[in-house]
Amino acid sequence: MSSRPSAAAHSVAGSLKPFLRLRKDELTLGEMLDRVESDDGPGPLLFVLTLPVLLPLPPGFSMVLALPLLLVAPQIIVGRRRVWLPQFLLRRSIKREALVKLIRRVLPSVERVESFVRPRLRFLTGRAGAAIVGVACTIIALVLVLPIPFANLAPAVAMGAFAIGLTRKDGLFILAGYALMAIAAAVVDLGVHGFALGFSQLRSWL
Repeated sequence: MSSRPSAAAHSVAGSLKPFLRLRKDELTLGEMLDRVESDDGPGPLLFVLTLPVLLPLPPGFSMVLALPLLLVAPQIIVGRRRVWLPQFLLRRSIKREALVKLIRRVLPSVERVESFVRPRLRFLTGRAGAAIVGVACTIIALVLVLPIPFANLAPAVAMGAFAIGLTRKDGLFILAGYALMAIAAAVVDLGVHGFALGFSQLRSWL
């Protein structure tokens, strides 16, 4: 995966826009990472890897699509500037049309959010702060990989907040990520208990 110095490295929205100009029918994960990976940190990379999890796909697919997040997040903990992923994941592809539709849907919101972002509370995005974020992102990625009902949206939004915070060095967004992570935990807990209750009720009827 090549380094690509660019202004897009300092903006999550800027990292998404090049995907709108592509004309390929399918994109491999490796091609996606080549367009966002840089020496400026893991923020845009985290955001782009989170997008496929939000695609409307059959049950079970999100578990596979979230696997790269589970491999990338621990690398943030140890401070790796260039991430490593196995070739079998880099060769996985997704439909460009579905990805572009999702980017067009989220891009205006990302641009509005980033208009309020500025460097602050830098200790939350420094070396130690980023390592703690890496732990949080690893936990979120684990939730996304596990087959937990209704567990995608809230953790993915928390991951997006962490991505923006790391990219723009805004500790306030890191704090927002932790708050959203707590909300995601409550949502997942409700989903698990609701599924268990429904399954138990179903068994009682059979």
